[in-house]
Amino acid sequence: MAEQAREVPRSGEATAEASMMKGCPYERCDGSGWVYVGSNTVRECQCKKDWRKRARIEKLFSVSGIPKRYQDRTLKGFKGERQPAAYKSALRYVERYRELAGENKNGLCLVGPTGTGKSHLAFGIVNELIKQSVAAVVGVVPDLLDSLRPKEGGNAAAEERLEILKTADLVLLDDLGAERGSDWAVERLYLILNARYVEQLPTIITTNVPLENMEVDEYGNTVLAWERIVSRIKEMCYVLAVDGDDFRRGMR
Repeated sequence: MAEQAREVPRSGEATAEASMMKGCPYERCDGSGWVYVGSNTVRECQCKKDWRKRARIEKLFSVSGIPKRYQDRTLKGFKGERQPAAYKSALRYVERYRELAGENKNGLCLVGPTGTGKSHLAFGIVNELIKQSVAAVVGVVPDLLDSLRPKEGGNAAAEERLEILKTADLVLLDDLGAERGSDWAVERLYLILNARYVEQLPTIITTNVPLENMEVDEYGNTVLAWERIVSRIKEMCYVLAVDGDDFRRGMR
């Protein structure tokens, strides 16, 4: 579709994005972000489109909640030879993300021992998808649950956070099962997962605990609340085993 032209902005209508652009890398405009078409109309320059895209991505990163430790994690920086199957699956997930979005099973659950690279892979996926303008929210589960607890003075902030986790385009729940949690905490986890299941919203999960172990207590008795959570995970996510040597042990 041909791009529509618009009237030249009046003097004094300089936008914030125009002030951020110092010269056009395409040499198509005067740095204002607008290309003249005739004497009275302009069209948006590619440099302004690029700026808006960068600004959106920067905003998405700023609100995602990615911990500083994982902000620079990439799939390219992952040592794929240590976990070839998991690495290839992570790459494939990014490639097929939009294709999977409308399907019942469109998430990823990475299961394996500590130190095998699960979090690196998961955050690498999220970082790549944010660069593709996917709005993602992440949380380390024990900390996330603490943030959902009503605080003195009201629980509006906790309820808002819960709603974001239920409705965001993409959510990463890191370190699920690290703490069994109270009945209240488990209920909150189920509310998040069930809402995302119903709306077919992609969810990425990492856990050190095999899913079958997550369903039972220390005596081997089935825990109904966790059984429901595991059931949802299996319906929502492709389960990916990330096993092998501890990366960190090999670095010592």
